[in-house]
Amino acid sequence: MSSYSLRELLNFIDFRLSTFDLYMNQIHLQIVTPEKTFPARTVSSVSLFTELGQITVLPGHAALVSSLVPGEAEVQEGGQASTFHVAGGFVKVTQKNGMTDIVVLADAAEHADEIDEVRARAAEQRAREQLASAEKLSEEEYALATAALERSLTRIRIARKRASHKKTFSDDERK
Repeated sequence: MSSYSLRELLNFIDFRLSTFDLYMNQIHLQIVTPEKTFPARTVSSVSLFTELGQITVLPGHAALVSSLVPGEAEVQEGGQASTFHVAGGFVKVTQKNGMTDIVVLADAAEHADEIDEVRARAAEQRAREQLASAEKLSEEEYALATAALERSLTRIRIARKRASHKKTFSDDERK
């Protein structure tokens, strides 16, 4: 039987508690779409738009499942914010082994850097043209055109936000 000094035992307990505390202050995020799976990330917070409004998930968040609406998802990771466009879907928040686990099952998702503003503007124009002849559209066609317009406007807003942040950061670097 090996014997440990009180100091060694206290150091071990302190290490275990700090490791547990490290996990308790982090979130494991996974974003999955039909086309791709984004690499899993360890983050400090995630903000998403649900049918009931915007939520921000922090470490230790209560378990939930909610429907997502098209919108911006902001992920805080290492003091930096990353922005994604999420085109609806579901979010599931659980606790696993003392760590908050978020799975986003999105109809479509793209990182802000992947958004092509020209293509988003073209999609906006197409949707507006379809909606201009609303009296000729069935209810389903009208709903699809409205959703396409909403999706394109969200993508444009995210692309503009990214561009303004890049401009601000590059201006700061010159000073």
